[in-house]
Amino acid sequence: MNNKKNTIRNNRALIFAGRNLKEMTRDPVIYIFCLAFPVAMLALFAVINHYSGGKSPVFEFPSLIPGVITFSYSFIMLTQCLLVSKDKTTSLLKRLYTSPMKKIDFVTGYALPAFVLGMIQTAVCIVAGYVISLFIGSGYIGFGRCLLLAAEQLPALILNVFSGIIVGALLNEKSAPAITSIVISASGILGGAWMPLDTMGGFESFCKILPFYPSVYLGRIITGATHTPTDVINPAAVTVYSFDATGVISVIVLSVYLLAAIVLSVVTFGSMMKKAD
Repeated sequence: MNNKKNTIRNNRALIFAGRNLKEMTRDPVIYIFCLAFPVAMLALFAVINHYSGGKSPVFEFPSLIPGVITFSYSFIMLTQCLLVSKDKTTSLLKRLYTSPMKKIDFVTGYALPAFVLGMIQTAVCIVAGYVISLFIGSGYIGFGRCLLLAAEQLPALILNVFSGIIVGALLNEKSAPAITSIVISASGILGGAWMPLDTMGGFESFCKILPFYPSVYLGRIITGATHTPTDVINPAAVTVYSFDATGVISVIVLSVYLLAAIVLSVVTFGSMMKKAD
């Protein structure tokens, strides 16, 4: 009996996820910001670094790819909050509240298509980086490391998916994108996507407790990126990212944010459903 109930619930969530996937693919935001913009940023910084003599390690592909992927996930958050807040505005959710669907069904139905989009986004960034490297004649990340990088980026993707659900559930269609735009800017700046945070001392320490930089840092460990840490006596010395104390802190910080986002999304949706009764 329990298995039958779980099957019915899964079907509800999958049907709702299918509807949300169709809605997302109709939105030009996905193609412009989630796919085209990250690739454009990747190409811009890679070309700038190549024609300036490759003097910026942060713009080398092993550093740039993890940064751009983490940054691109913030647009997943944008699409999620737009979809959820729009459904609230059109009263679709209020009508669905009268159905047998539970709060976990709603959250799952929103999260699944966004997760699929994020995986496509990851693949596009990795493949685009490889194509760009061929054009400019630069070395690239090995296939095995690319697969590990995609797996390592999953917590950041899931975090953005559920964060988008939270923002969309709490705010309306006009204010939700404004808040998300702040997160997008923070992801690029505080995540170190194209800034050498490891040379900024105290500022890097602050960024370590935020969810952006830890994902980028762990990704750069996997890709074998190089950097110039502040604790090196010789400023010209360049070392390879390794799983050091910062790596351990990064795992802990990402885990805490991820767990909090999943729990809060379910709680927030449950609270919204009660208010609608």
